[in-house]
Amino acid sequence: MRKVIGAIVGVTLLGLLFAASFLGAFSKPAPHGVPVGVVGPAPVVEQLSATLAKVKPGAFELTGYASAETARQALLDRELDAVLDPQAGKLVVASAAGRTGANVITAAFQGAAQAQGRPLTVEDAAPTAPADAGGIAGMFFTLSLVIPGVALAVLLFQLAPRLGFGARTGALALGALVAGSATAWLAHSVFEVLPGDYWALAAISSGLVLTIALVGSGLVKLLGPGGVGLAALLFVVVGVPASGGPLGARYIPEWYATIGHYLPVGPGAEAIRNVVFFDGAALAWPLTVLGVWALVGLVLLALPGRGRAAAEPQPAGRGSIQPSATAR
Repeated sequence: MRKVIGAIVGVTLLGLLFAASFLGAFSKPAPHGVPVGVVGPAPVVEQLSATLAKVKPGAFELTGYASAETARQALLDRELDAVLDPQAGKLVVASAAGRTGANVITAAFQGAAQAQGRPLTVEDAAPTAPADAGGIAGMFFTLSLVIPGVALAVLLFQLAPRLGFGARTGALALGALVAGSATAWLAHSVFEVLPGDYWALAAISSGLVLTIALVGSGLVKLLGPGGVGLAALLFVVVGVPASGGPLGARYIPEWYATIGHYLPVGPGAEAIRNVVFFDGAALAWPLTVLGVWALVGLVLLALPGRGRAAAEPQPAGRGSIQPSATAR
């Protein structure tokens, strides 16, 4: 009976942990520090900044641009989330960077324009795919890469506990390439929710799976079964909501967004978004984060640990003598 009660309590606590993490990140979304370019001289930018600060303090960071073309290019380079041209009465957004964010920006600036009695047209310079009208495919696609990454790490230790460093790393790389490429093909060619360059999408997807698998394998080797829970906590329970999900990092609590900035899930999702919709712009930080985490995983795999002993099946025969299961 105690075991039954313990299982019920454990499952309940697990559910509460997931709910607290996801709902805490995604409930009551509010913008903070959203970069918006304004076409016009400094006095116009300063006046608009002061007006917005009274309505939504800290929500937007305005930067002046001399021309609409320069500002638009900054938007496509992922330096801005929107461009406002007061003289032309035009707001340019990029819903592929986050539909919720584009809607929030549109509502804020249309409200300001209406208060001044000015018309404001809206243009979407980088829309989401027609098959992804809700703009949520990116979050679920990223999750479909994170979970196989953790599973690949665990299964390899269970099925091949005696693999050495080189063989295990090679197996993880092969598994990540197959899983990432196949998942990218499904999203790109079958469901058509992530259009653009398939090979770039497959490369980033495989890289994210490999990063998660390397770190997961290192944690399992170092901590045994406890490493599985730690990997799931880092990359699923915390990593997915801290990435901003369908809202974007600028619309969840700032402390959570800061954590997500340094975990691989958020930068991985950003890299996927940038290669699909923005011609590979702003990849330096996401690839750096993935590379650092992959290196951490390699270091953990190179350390002596107890993962093999924990994952290795126990002998069935009586009186048999087993070789040492110490992890290399």
